[in-house]
Amino acid sequence: MTNLPFERKSRVNTSSDNYLDANGNYVYTRMVHQPNGKWKREIIDVVPLTAENMECLIVLEENDHDVDLAERYDAENADYGFLAQKDADEGNPFDRIAVQMFDDDALEHPDIEKVLAFIETLTPAQQDLLYAHLGERKFLEDIRREEEAVTGKKISKQAMHNRWNKIITKACKFFGVEKPKQAHRQRG
Repeated sequence: MTNLPFERKSRVNTSSDNYLDANGNYVYTRMVHQPNGKWKREIIDVVPLTAENMECLIVLEENDHDVDLAERYDAENADYGFLAQKDADEGNPFDRIAVQMFDDDALEHPDIEKVLAFIETLTPAQQDLLYAHLGERKFLEDIRREEEAVTGKKISKQAMHNRWNKIITKACKFFGVEKPKQAHRQRG
């Protein structure tokens, strides 16, 4: 245990791009490609803990804690069946979704009217999220960052996940199917 002049919320994560070390110094790193072909994390700057910058370092440490929580929630709520299917030889399910959404023959699919009717039940913001995630094949994290840049407002990963989860819940209710349970990974 260290003698930091404040209560630490995040854990020391030396595999992160930046982190508060055990002594209260804020460390910035980058990955450097080595001549042997491997990647190695290299420290590029260390901001020492001083009375003058302690409040800034506390804010950075709290932000690290928020990121750790968001990553943990993402891992807990991951759809491991979907991810396993994505990694299987069957190909990327996003590719199949895109083909179904944009293939000319897809418009003749018998269920397309139901799908379009469902999309009309969504709010404009939910429609935008659906099209960005499935149509443009953007990751939720990329959509979150873009929205933060446009609005200037902080949007947590959990908030973005919750917005997507509402769409899934609404779709299951609309189509009369039970929402699949998400497998939760055990932390080791």
